[in-house]
Amino acid sequence: MPGVIDASARPIEPKQISLRHAKVNQLLGVAVPHAESVRCLNSLGLEVLGQSNEACIFRVPTWRVDLKREIDLIEEVARLYGVDQIPSTPPRGAFGSNPFDSVYDQLAEARRLLSGLGLHEATGQTLIAEAAARLAAPAEVLVLLANPLSSDLNALRPSLLPGLLDSLRHNLSRKNDDVGLFELGRIFQRARGDADRRRPDPVGRPYQEGIAEERRLAIALTGRRYLSFWSGEQRQATCDIYDLKGVLEEFLDQFGVRGVGFHARPEASAVFLESATVTLGGKLVLGEFGQLLPALARNYDLREAVFLAELNLDQLLARRNATKSFKPLPQFPAIRRDVAMLVAEGVTHETVLEVVKRARPANLESVELFDVFRGKNIPAGQKSMAYAFTYRHAARTLTDAEVNAAHEELVLQFKQSLPATVREQRE
Repeated sequence: MPGVIDASARPIEPKQISLRHAKVNQLLGVAVPHAESVRCLNSLGLEVLGQSNEACIFRVPTWRVDLKREIDLIEEVARLYGVDQIPSTPPRGAFGSNPFDSVYDQLAEARRLLSGLGLHEATGQTLIAEAAARLAAPAEVLVLLANPLSSDLNALRPSLLPGLLDSLRHNLSRKNDDVGLFELGRIFQRARGDADRRRPDPVGRPYQEGIAEERRLAIALTGRRYLSFWSGEQRQATCDIYDLKGVLEEFLDQFGVRGVGFHARPEASAVFLESATVTLGGKLVLGEFGQLLPALARNYDLREAVFLAELNLDQLLARRNATKSFKPLPQFPAIRRDVAMLVAEGVTHETVLEVVKRARPANLESVELFDVFRGKNIPAGQKSMAYAFTYRHAARTLTDAEVNAAHEELVLQFKQSLPATVREQRE
């Protein structure tokens, strides 16, 4: 048979890939020396065919079938040069800020504090029935829908309380009788004047003409004070107004709103059997709290006493002081003086604290009301209030003479300002 036929495969020619040094620096975000890029690729068996200041041409071994393009060479340079030497930066377009960011963090902190106080968060509907809205606000401030889809959803809520009452009814109808709820949300009312429309907003949100929108915080308590697995004589004790007041005091203190006062209202309202306003600095009204009217509670099928509170959350956000400072533990002992005094029935704890504030006794560290007594040996129209006053100096130990002088002056102020009859004084 004449001639020879070669049936072997065509020889594979090594690939040639050009590597641009500027491209390496651009993609990796770090300046890699040209010689370092060449060294890294040479260590992998790539051969330099030609190079300049701008680029370098490599011959790729035939067994490196994964190296097909320039980007594959850049990946090998990044791996051998060291990923740890490439600085981390935020992705483009993912970095930004908004004025609402700080407000969101503060709302999250409020939710954390309220949950820590044993409350569960509820989320009510923005649209409610007009009849429910009238319970919490006068008719002239209600915002009604022109074309509602349902008569039960024909008004924007002027308060968070109707929604919380619905949540309480929902829980009690399902045998969950011991409930503590809170809600953070917006309410809507018709502005009563130009002052409402000019009122500043924490995040610069403009008000719609004629309608005022604000954030509020509402709390609802009913049922037993302690969990069912607790034992003892207080096992069946139910919540009262002081449980709600304690929740408010603790939350406001932890949230950074201090200087808060509580002022009882002498008459009932459309919602509360008895209530009190919450004020800041004695002037700015933050909200109110109290016991729900029994007749209104029956309308919502609520069997136990219900205690409600609602505060202006925008005011809390604008006036809170979130800064906290460290105070070292005292190094020197304290001296305590107790005072039990007879005062008129109308004298409150706040009144006593105001007298203490005006007297400004030297080295007074704390004031504690530990007993209120009415009954045997107490004249009608009066009550006995017992206080513990703690004195301490930050740099030395106080003497009895120093404490007695300051304490006697304070007792004298009680006798003159309240007026009070001191029943006993002991160490």
